[in-house]
Amino acid sequence: TEYPIAGLGGSKSKLGEYVALGCKDIREIDSASITAETQLRIHRVTQTGNPEILAGAKAEFDALDYPRYYLDFETIGPAVPFWKGTRPYAAVPVQWSCHIDDGSGDGSIASLRHEEFLDLSGAPPMRAVAESMIACLGDTGPVLMYTSYEQRVIEGLISRFPDLAEPLNAIIDRLFDLFPIVKTNYYHPDMLGSWSIKAVLPTIAPAMDYAGLEGIKEGTAASDGFIEAISPRTSSERKAELQEQLLRYCRFDTEAMVEIVRFFCRNG
Repeated sequence: TEYPIAGLGGSKSKLGEYVALGCKDIREIDSASITAETQLRIHRVTQTGNPEILAGAKAEFDALDYPRYYLDFETIGPAVPFWKGTRPYAAVPVQWSCHIDDGSGDGSIASLRHEEFLDLSGAPPMRAVAESMIACLGDTGPVLMYTSYEQRVIEGLISRFPDLAEPLNAIIDRLFDLFPIVKTNYYHPDMLGSWSIKAVLPTIAPAMDYAGLEGIKEGTAASDGFIEAISPRTSSERKAELQEQLLRYCRFDTEAMVEIVRFFCRNG
């Protein structure tokens, strides 16, 4: 069905009740049986078939200072750690992408400066990740992220490198999370109950879709790709292919954030 009831979210037992009543699509559910505010919103917008865009996001984003830094990390969490001092399954940052908007352009991806880090030598990359990011982000301007994952990664770097605590804590003080603002001010029926960046992006920029990326399309594949790339058994040709895909995937995340902010500034 077009809008399966799983997209309504909530408990499996409640969804099971709807199934027992013969409901398959969100639009078939009686709104009187829904009590959760988020579910009522999903149901209402899905019934209309039109996205809901509130003005709050535009106001929040327009108020952001320049320069603006759009930051995204990629991490790995292998069961058997590769490097001394790392733990099984711990999220270890290995890559970052950052788009920088100094306010001089029109805010489009093409008008922004882009910096990135990726080391496929097999050496522990964590220190270089931290130091290169500090150098990239400078001292002023909001650092935009989507969900609080970037903050947790930076906090992990502080624990690992106490001598870098001051500049890393200064970056944390500048973090600005797009996710709660998008969730409060936007919903499209095609998001099927998810406000993940992969669910939001195709509804605001149909030409941009993670599914269209070649090779690596999501975080788990990026982690696997990095691990394969640093293996001494990986051919130089395959390593070069993975490097290109890893850089493209991480860059796509920050491009997505740029496009999200532009969308709401134009349509709020």
